Amino acid sequence: KQNMLRVGEEITRVLNSRGIGTVHSTALHDYPSYNGSYDHSRAAIQDYLSKNPEICLVLDLHRDAAETADGGQFGSTVSTSKGTASQLMLVVGTDAGGLSHPGWEQNLSLAVKLHAQLERNVPGICRSISFRSQRFNQDLSPGGMLVEVGAAGNTRQEALLAAELLGQAVIDLAQGAVVCE
Repeated sequence: KQNMLRVGEEITRVLNSRGIGTVHSTALHDYPSYNGSYDHSRAAIQDYLSKNPEICLVLDLHRDAAETADGGQFGSTVSTSKGTASQLMLVVGTDAGGLSHPGWEQNLSLAVKLHAQLERNVPGICRSISFRSQRFNQDLSPGGMLVEVGAAGNTRQEALLAAELLGQAVIDLAQGAVVCE
């Protein structure tokens, strides 16, 4: 009820309420250690995709662990009509680290569209899109995306509002732009 699983629950609630079927993994892939967490989540994603080939968007939810200059926990927010929300950051993995990721440009295209939709809905909700040399399992789906929902310095309520806004933006985008292949 207090971690990223709860944030995923909120996105699932929003999507399901609008008729978008959602599969939400509640496995803790980083327990008992962060080492190997991407290998654990990779196996889970592959299993979900094999059982549900209609899946066209895979969101990997995180919170940023950035620290302030004085060692405190960083938190970034935006004021919305519904209250204060955590800012979101979309992370796009590439093949620059040497691992095969032939479709990273397609993931980038989706990230740009989602970023634009989020900003259209709530100006200031997004930090800049972050490009990384790791692929973060995004090679498994042309709709793969890592989303940082705020940071360790944000409150649970700020993260939950950001999750609601993210879910709404996915719905808005799906109504006009997302096509599964």
